[in-house]
Amino acid sequence: TSAGSLQSLADAMHIPHLFIQRSTAGTPRSGCGLTRSNRNDDYTLSVRPPVYLNDVILRVITEYAWQKFIIFYDNDYDIRGIQEFLDKVSQQGMDVALQKVENNINKMITGLFSTMRIEELNRYRDTLRRAILVMNPSTAKSFITEVVETNLVAFDCHWIIINEEINDLDVQELVRRSIGRLTIIRQTFPVPQNISQRCFRGNHRISSSLCDPKDPFSQSMEISNLYIYDTVLLLANAFHKKLEDRKWHSMASLTCIRKNSKPWQGGRSMLETIKKGGVNGLTGELEFAENGGNPNVHFEILGTNYGEDLGRGIRKLGCWNPVTGLNGSLTDRKLENNMRGVVLRVVTVL
Repeated sequence: TSAGSLQSLADAMHIPHLFIQRSTAGTPRSGCGLTRSNRNDDYTLSVRPPVYLNDVILRVITEYAWQKFIIFYDNDYDIRGIQEFLDKVSQQGMDVALQKVENNINKMITGLFSTMRIEELNRYRDTLRRAILVMNPSTAKSFITEVVETNLVAFDCHWIIINEEINDLDVQELVRRSIGRLTIIRQTFPVPQNISQRCFRGNHRISSSLCDPKDPFSQSMEISNLYIYDTVLLLANAFHKKLEDRKWHSMASLTCIRKNSKPWQGGRSMLETIKKGGVNGLTGELEFAENGGNPNVHFEILGTNYGEDLGRGIRKLGCWNPVTGLNGSLTDRKLENNMRGVVLRVVTVL
């Protein structure tokens, strides 16, 4: 890949390489990233934290005590990303099915009705009572709309959508289109409670269109763009510190023209300056662990109650991070004691 080639070049020429992994069209990232080495000549820093989707979803379904469910994923998702998760749930005896959601969702659903017998459709409906959606928000909205309109799911279903890239507008639309219970897991970033501090991080002022959570522009930004912003801020601080300390090493030895181009003598020093120069930006604290990765990542878990009423609310159930784990209660709320959606079989004994 291009990222791997850049990593090799950076290592060979001692050039600090700040890597920001991004996904295709809002599809969840997979864990297939850069190759890490324990060598001293590793000049790559991973600005975006590792993919923790496997860890989060395993904790959530364990809390919900799920034993049987289906995972839907879109065309752009690299299924290898959940291999570790599949291995763990298999070891725990859970019954898991996988199905790819095609680009033409309507054709896919129509195909199910034309190829399955009534008994098979009923078994499929039973499988759909518990489902995990690993896909971009746009595909998730269309898929939910189709299965609801074709009565493949009832209001006793519980679906989980997991994706780092889900904004508030996506959440509202997903809740509006769904029935049953919906749980949404997404990455979140700390926002200062004091409104006057939201646009001032340290000695840096951030544009109000970026730092105001209610601003439409900030809602539309991809997470990778937030990390790009903070990376530029981090590099600016590092260059300023180097020039201020008068410890700048010339980069004249680096050239793409001469065949005898030599590694940058100041590369290691610059790398250490970048690693130590943590900044507080749009993604919170941007800092690096010993392995060159960013350890700061937080997920929030949102959920609705069971129901089929349009416009029902959603609330925050808890949060998760790799250090403290789950904070909050996800206790599954049982269905209300009513007869909606219940099929009764009446037998007359003569």
